[in-house]
Amino acid sequence: MPLKVLLDDSPLHNANAIRGVGRYTKYLSQFLLKNKELDLALGKTAPADFRPNIIHYPFFDLFFPTLPLIKKTKTIVTIHDVIPLLYKEYYPVGKKGKLALLKQKLALRNVDAVLTDSQASKTDIAKYLGVEMDKIHVVYLAPSPDLSAQAETEVQRVRRKYKLPKKYLLYVGDINYNKNLPQLIKALKFLDRDINLLCVGKNFYPHDIPEWQWLESQIALSDVAKRVKFLTDLAGENNKDLAAIYSGALAYVQPSLYEGFGLPVLEAMSCLTPVVCANNSSLVEVALNKAVMVEEANAENLAQAVEEILSWSPEQRKKFTTQALKHAQKFTWAKTAKITAKIYQDIAQK
Repeated sequence: MPLKVLLDDSPLHNANAIRGVGRYTKYLSQFLLKNKELDLALGKTAPADFRPNIIHYPFFDLFFPTLPLIKKTKTIVTIHDVIPLLYKEYYPVGKKGKLALLKQKLALRNVDAVLTDSQASKTDIAKYLGVEMDKIHVVYLAPSPDLSAQAETEVQRVRRKYKLPKKYLLYVGDINYNKNLPQLIKALKFLDRDINLLCVGKNFYPHDIPEWQWLESQIALSDVAKRVKFLTDLAGENNKDLAAIYSGALAYVQPSLYEGFGLPVLEAMSCLTPVVCANNSSLVEVALNKAVMVEEANAENLAQAVEEILSWSPEQRKKFTTQALKHAQKFTWAKTAKITAKIYQDIAQK
């Protein structure tokens, strides 16, 4: 008899839909539904009489009570990272947030398993949330299945559509403190003036938060306003355009101080784009030396790594990106779903 699993799909129906949590929920559910050993129901569409053996919450908010304290069914929760607890001064929360964190920690005490994206996050979850190490399972994520290297005609199409510069470095993601974007912007100072930076993400627009103000200040200090382009209107499902944007980049740069996984690194590799990557946290696991790794992600080091890539011959670039592609192809949503389903079965049998 198939194991009955209820997957909370609320991230598909709120603001998380276009974020990493939404994509995780989307692809995980798509591939779990193919598993004949599971009877998977999604929260919004589960039959009223569905009685699950396991409930899986694919998200965990540190500062909002997303996990019930009382559980009548075996429960699994995915915690992608705890970065706000590593950099508390840059992720301020009020009294309600602190109280919610206490409740969330209490709710974690009686879960049956925690899934997370990397060994780095596993260590952090045990340290900062008090979860026993043997309860935490590392299940790597994967790039979107439809992201791949695009032909030059597609690259030219998106260049015209979004008015992209001819030569650009690429960053895809958010603007949080841990992303270390001011150093990436500053790196332009040390590169030829015809090299630009394209930042893709929904939060790259003027708004009254410190993270945006840091970006504006660094752009002014480095005098690179004409060399930085922000792209916020790339729809979450528009992977064809995103693949072409990756494919057209001189290099993808992940300058983060810390990551719970670092999915854009694999996305860039999938599109045959060389990657410059900080050598820390989960990025060590994800890039696995198939990127130009930077020990300290400051502006000078990032620029030096980019210059190394720009110095390659076409043959060197092809060899490097082909090896990186083979590495990225080891990460698949089919594998993620298979490992997740095995954890379901193990927990059900306990």
